[in-house]
Amino acid sequence: MKKYLNLFLLVVLLLGSAGCKKKLTQFYIDYDSEAVLPATFVTALPFAVHTPATETNSSYEFENHDTRKDKIKSIHLKNLVISIQSPANTDFGFLSSIEVFIQSPHHDERKIAFKSDVADNAGTSLTCDLTDIDLQSFVKDDSFQIRLRTVTDETIPEDIHLNIYTNFLVDAKLIGK
Repeated sequence: MKKYLNLFLLVVLLLGSAGCKKKLTQFYIDYDSEAVLPATFVTALPFAVHTPATETNSSYEFENHDTRKDKIKSIHLKNLVISIQSPANTDFGFLSSIEVFIQSPHHDERKIAFKSDVADNAGTSLTCDLTDIDLQSFVKDDSFQIRLRTVTDETIPEDIHLNIYTNFLVDAKLIGK
């Protein structure tokens, strides 16, 4: 009897799930930005560095995933990594702390990531801690800009070229669902 009951429950479960259609989609959008930390002989004072505007191409990205701007439920930053591109043999040992902000033409600046107490042996790549905020208004815009607020504990003898990699998770409804 128990065997038949288990078989019956399995059939009900399979039939019930066969009628369900996926109504949501999740996908990632990656962006790379560049910034230059200027040479400085001052330490322990915060200074800001802006990236050029990053074109989002969000409408194209959404269309490729069978959704559009009005169907987006949320967009959260899942990864932000800052890497030194040049000069060679430079690492983040000069950095005390960093904060990362995002802004767009239609939205005020928001803090999205940070790294406090950067180790002297941090290396050439720095994975930042993230704030948990919905960033869809920025990614839906045609462009956004990143601003770094850095505090150094060593002088910077020459300009340092950085790459800022951002990885956003998009949660959206599918078109027509």
